[in-house]
Formats: sequence, C-alpha cells, structure tokens
Amino acid sequence: MLKSKKTQHISQLILVIGAAIVINMIAINWFFRVDLTSEKRYTLADNTKYFLEDLEEVVYVKVYLHGDLNVGFKNLSRATNELLDEFRVYAGSNIEYSFIDPMEGSKKEQKERLSEMESLGMAPQQVFEAGEDGRNTRTLVYPFAVVYYNGKQLPINLLENVQGFSGSENLNKSLETLEYKFVDAFRRITSDEKMRIAFLEGHDELDELDVLDITDQLSQNYEVDRGVLGDDPNILSPYKAVIIAKPQERFSESDKYILDQYLMNGGRIMWLVDAVNITVDSLRKSGEAVGILSDINISDQLFKYGVRINPVIVQDIQAGMIPVSIAKPGQQPSIVPAPWLYSPLLIPQPNHSITRNLNVVTSEFVSTIDTVNNDLDLERSVLLRSSRYSKVDQVPVYITLALVNQKPDRREFTQSFLPTAIAQKGVFKSIFENRLKPNNINSDVPILTSSKPTKMIVVADGDIIKNKVRFKGTNPKVLPLGFDEMTNTTFGNKDFIVNAVNYLCDDEGWMNLRSRSYTLRMLDKSKVSEQSFYWKLFNLIAPIFFLAIIASLVFYYRKINYKK
Repeated sequence: MLKSKKTQHISQLILVIGAAIVINMIAINWFFRVDLTSEKRYTLADNTKYFLEDLEEVVYVKVYLHGDLNVGFKNLSRATNELLDEFRVYAGSNIEYSFIDPMEGSKKEQKERLSEMESLGMAPQQVFEAGEDGRNTRTLVYPFAVVYYNGKQLPINLLENVQGFSGSENLNKSLETLEYKFVDAFRRITSDEKMRIAFLEGHDELDELDVLDITDQLSQNYEVDRGVLGDDPNILSPYKAVIIAKPQERFSESDKYILDQYLMNGGRIMWLVDAVNITVDSLRKSGEAVGILSDINISDQLFKYGVRINPVIVQDIQAGMIPVSIAKPGQQPSIVPAPWLYSPLLIPQPNHSITRNLNVVTSEFVSTIDTVNNDLDLERSVLLRSSRYSKVDQVPVYITLALVNQKPDRREFTQSFLPTAIAQKGVFKSIFENRLKPNNINSDVPILTSSKPTKMIVVADGDIIKNKVRFKGTNPKVLPLGFDEMTNTTFGNKDFIVNAVNYLCDDEGWMNLRSRSYTLRMLDKSKVSEQSFYWKLFNLIAPIFFLAIIASLVFYYRKINYKK
C-alpha cells in the first residue's frame, strides 16, 4: 500500500514536470499577449512589429528620463521602459537600451554628460511643484533619449509641450506619441536611402534663406533639392513630394502641365499660396498698404483639384504680436509688442495625424479655403482653422498699422473656425482633360486625365513656412521657424510642415501612429486633499487585516484537519 502511494506520487511529479516542459516549449514557439486596456495601450501597430522583426543590426537607446522624478515623469519613464521591453519581444537582441540619471556620478562626469546632451540640443525641462509645506520647488528634468546605430546618433524629445494644455495633459500626449517617435527615429537612423523632395523655383517663391530652417530640418529625413521646371515633362519624376512656397509670379501653361501630370502619376504637392498680395514688410515701410488679388494663374488648377482659396484676409482675436513704437515725437524709441489681428494663431485640428498634439501655428495675412467639386473621389480633412472670433476682409482692402491702437469690437468677429489649410487624399482629375498640351511640351506620352491615388495639401498662407532672418551688417541670422522674438515663444509651424511632408511621403501608414488617443483619467484634487490621510491609513492597515484573516482561516483549517 505504501509502495503504491509512493509510486503514485512519483508519477504525479513526473506528470507535472512533463507538463511544465511541454508548456514552456509551446510558450517559446507560440507567443501571445492580451491587452485588456480600452485604448490598446500595450499593443504595437502591425507596421511596427514587422519593422522590428526585420532589424538586422543592434539599435542601442540611451534614455535620460531617470532619477528623482515626480509622478508624471515617472509614468512617462515607466511607459518608455515598457515600450522598449515590448520592442525587444519582436526585435530580440537587436534592441538594447539603458536608463541613465543625468545627475549621477561625480561632478566631472555630470558636466561631461550634460555638455554632450547640450550639443545634441537636449535642454532641460524646468518643473515647478508645490511641496507639502506649500513651498514651490524647481527641478530640472531631461525627457530625452538618444538612438545609436552604426556610429550614428539621433536624439528624441519624449515630451510633448502643447501650449494651453496642463502638465498632466501634455504628459498624456507624450504617452500617445511614444511609439511613433521611437519607430520614426529607428527608421531614420537605419535607412541607407533618403526620399527626394523639392522646393519649386521660377515664380518668385521664397528663397533659400527664407526656408533655411525648415530645409535643414527636412534634410535629416529627405534629400532636398530646389529648381525650376523648364520644358521637361518628367523633371519631377524622381521626387516623392514637391513644395510650392509662396509663389508670386504667374505660372505658365507648361508649368501647370508638368505639375498636373506629376500629380496624375502619383506625385504629392504641398501648395502654400497667398491669395492676397500684401506683406508686413511693405506695411512697415509706409505704415499703410492696400491688399489686392494675387493672380498667379493657378486658381483654375486648384479648383479642378477640389479647392478654392478665397480672395479675403482673415482677422482674428487670437493673434500674434508685432513691435510698435509708443514713444512720443522727440522721445527715445520705445518698442512694445501689440496684438496684430492680421496674424491669426491658427488652431490645429486634433483628429488628424499631421496636426495632432501640435501647438498653434502663426500666420500672416492668411485667407480662407473652400472645398469644391464634391463629386471627386477624395477624402478631405481640415488641418488648420481660425479661432471662434474671426472675420474676413474682402479685397481690395486698406490696411494701416494704426489699427494696433484700436481696441477690436468682439461683436464684429462673428465668424468661427474658418478653414485655412486642407489635406486631400484620393483620385484627382486633370486640368488638361479635354485640353491640348502646351506648345513647348515635347512628349509623345498621352495626357493622363485621372490620377493614381495620391495626396495634396493646400495652405492659404505662404508665410507659414517662412523663417525670419535678421542681418548684422551683411551676416544673416536665421531664426527658428515659428519663433516669435516679441514673446519668446515657438509656435507649431516647423512641426506642422515636417508632419505635412511626412504625411505626403508616407505610403505605409506610419503617420497613423500619431493618431493614437489615450483617455486621461484625472484624480479629483479636492477629494485627494480631503481624504489623503484616510486612504494612506487604509493602504497601511488593509493588507495587514486581510493577511490576519487569511492566517486565521489557515490556522482554523489546519486545526480541524489534524484534529480528525
């Protein structure tokens, strides 16, 4: 009898060991995870999985968001760690990472580390917090990571910092974009080839100095060229996208044909066009100017593509600043910033991958856009709008700098959320449908009257892409795109243009990662303040109480069992 029981126990042990071995073998070859969150926070996109699985060499990541952090930044650090862990599931040993506290080590090590980070543009984020004693404390946080691959390095800013959002909201936005930021950096640093894009010339577009900052930024991802069209209908074929930045001279019929057939063959175009001819520089010279219609011979082409830029100028209560002298005659110059209603701060739409989590975009003499030709097979999305309190001036319009001295009457600003930038995706119709080729186009290729599925972005302001240039003698100083000297604020212009170009060039859906949305579940601050002691006490006593109950039950069970 004893031998039989012993044999039974050995059989059970062997069975358990065998089952454990089988389960482990299945687990090695059949991997799965279950994401129970409503937003699928821990589920990577299919594109991300395929990309990680195809990595052939090691990508190493240093994360500097580490050390003495507050709760919000600790959550961001933990989410970054979890994301990189998830990456390793698919990339295996080809993903390596470490978390580094920038302030650890000796003073010399700290100085060297911070100097290296500064050279990569990683400036600290100041965080102000109220302590339990009511005093505000300031700490420096470095929400950055650096990706290393084959001798190359690429910094990543992990923190979204959208104006008007609270700290908690910005940290939540940062969580939403983590996957996109890391995968985008991995793709850029591991790619041996760059797509080609081009700035169009020949119609008095913005020159190289005017778009130098955005050109430098785009050059990190793309090969950027500039040039005129000429008579070769295939001149744009090598380029994934073409940027037309504030043209001021008429397009010839051959130029329109080349652009049209480029679009028909699947090319992507970003139009940044002024419908009204007026600039702040011309206004400053005399203090007054007249805005007139800018006829550059593309209205019919844009209309055929489903867009009409209206010959109006938007005034907006939510506007940028211009420098104004308040000194009286004979006194020393005194320059102060004053609201300028003709420089609306445009609101990015939160539901599009280009403009999601974007700061407001500054503009100058912007017009409105209407969509037409609704029978076109196009998916249309408004990207930028005016604020709730807007109005439009019809051309010709007289504008004077004296307007800064007048307090706007909000009752006059009755128009709301006027569209100023639009993205279109789908099949376009050719403007040369039922028309002859221009005489100077020598090509036997028949005219394409319907496009391959493609994309287009139209912005009713050419200055959105223009950086400011200051001259010291003959030496130009290029300011960052979107930077406002008067308020020391950087608006979202650069991010808007970069995202727009990425969207145009994206055939694999990577930009969709920017559309992720996580619900922010905020704590009730009044309840936290009133009930914090109660919950601290509960968390201290409850585990001990439940442990005592379990111990009592175990003791009671053993007593009854052994008594029998």
